[in-house]
Amino acid sequence: MIIKFNLLPKKELIRIEEEKKRFIFLKTFLIIFLIVIITILAEGFRLQYTLKNLENEKVEKEKKLVEYKKIAERLKELEKENEELKKRISTIIALKENQGKGLQRIETLIRNIGRNRIVFTELSVELSKADINGVSSDLRDIAGYLKSLENTKEIIKEVSLNKTEKKAGYIEFKAGVKF
Repeated sequence: MIIKFNLLPKKELIRIEEEKKRFIFLKTFLIIFLIVIITILAEGFRLQYTLKNLENEKVEKEKKLVEYKKIAERLKELEKENEELKKRISTIIALKENQGKGLQRIETLIRNIGRNRIVFTELSVELSKADINGVSSDLRDIAGYLKSLENTKEIIKEVSLNKTEKKAGYIEFKAGVKF
């Protein structure tokens, strides 16, 4: 029998663990890199979605702003109309209050003619005054007429004789009345 001794060094088997250890850093780096890329993409999509929502919200708010501006313009128009209506109403009320006063003033001026023998040649009646031009046969008739006008204190405030001129057979006079 022969005994053989192998003096050559023994071949060692390649261990898989060493290969795994060699690529662990690359695998970890690849996983972290993928997570970062996925996170960046997800954040990008989320920001894009948020941006789109904000743009839609901006468009809606601009539409509302336009509507509110139209409403504000309409409100200004209505306020102007309201002011005009208030002016019209106040004018109508003032006219209603003063409606009979003009006729009442004229009636007061004419009512006193019959007692005193005078004739108006011109009568001008305004809101606060009246101018009378007339003729009479006697100064007493003119004085009596003006005195009777002064006695109506509720309507007439002041009576003044401005001018008298004696003509052939009659006397012309000018008088002023303040209401």
